[in-house]
Amino acid sequence: MLLQTQSLTLHFLPPLIPFKPIAKPQFIPCKQIPFRKLALKCSVSTVSCPTTHVGISNDKPFPAEASRTIMELSSIGTLSMLTSEGCPLGVGVRFAVDDEGSPVLCVSDSCKELSVDKKSSLHVQLDQCGSRTPQCTIQGVLDKPKDRMISKRLHSMWKMRFGEDVNEELIYVVAVERVLQMEDFAEVLEAKMIWVDRLGFDVRISCPQKGLFDVRIPFPTEVTDEKGAKSSFNCMSQQAWEVEKNYQSPNFKKVKHLKQIPYRGL
Repeated sequence: MLLQTQSLTLHFLPPLIPFKPIAKPQFIPCKQIPFRKLALKCSVSTVSCPTTHVGISNDKPFPAEASRTIMELSSIGTLSMLTSEGCPLGVGVRFAVDDEGSPVLCVSDSCKELSVDKKSSLHVQLDQCGSRTPQCTIQGVLDKPKDRMISKRLHSMWKMRFGEDVNEELIYVVAVERVLQMEDFAEVLEAKMIWVDRLGFDVRISCPQKGLFDVRIPFPTEVTDEKGAKSSFNCMSQQAWEVEKNYQSPNFKKVKHLKQIPYRGL
């Protein structure tokens, strides 16, 4: 919606009959009374809902979509395999994600020989500047691409992602069988925005008496880009301000009568 402003300038002719200026009354300010300094307080109210009803919320992405976001934003993880001695072995690896969402790794032959079979897991943790650390674990089969063309395409994708040329024989793909998602909640002393996606955002609130609370705030409509997210934030901030100030927009009367002014020329 575009708001247009129009300035109206009134032009008056000089008076024909001179008149005496009217003396302006003197304004004597009253004695100023200092205001008391009050500390601003913020309160959070929650609505308790019955816990017996279990349903799927439409204002938050599914865990699979959140895990896909974690994988696309990260590039470092821990690859775990089972050795011949029966002990789990975890090594730090870099990875990329193909179009299907499968992790693509560059694993050396010495590391691959330690594994008993092709079963493996890849644990990924998204480090952020805030307090939330989303994590997910990918379980599946670690194997080389069977198609030569696919192997070349993954090799080119790796070179584009990390800017280095590696041996094509060291490229492996994890065929995903299971995805485990978990969240790490750390202690904070203030309210912070900890996650933003296309359907809304999460805010963590620290209450000294009651502890920590996570609040899911959905967007009015689904956003598809950064510009849409900023527009939703501005709209929601305006609505929150109106609710806080108990603001109600006045009802303006529509103009029904127009007075025509004859044109007399200059």
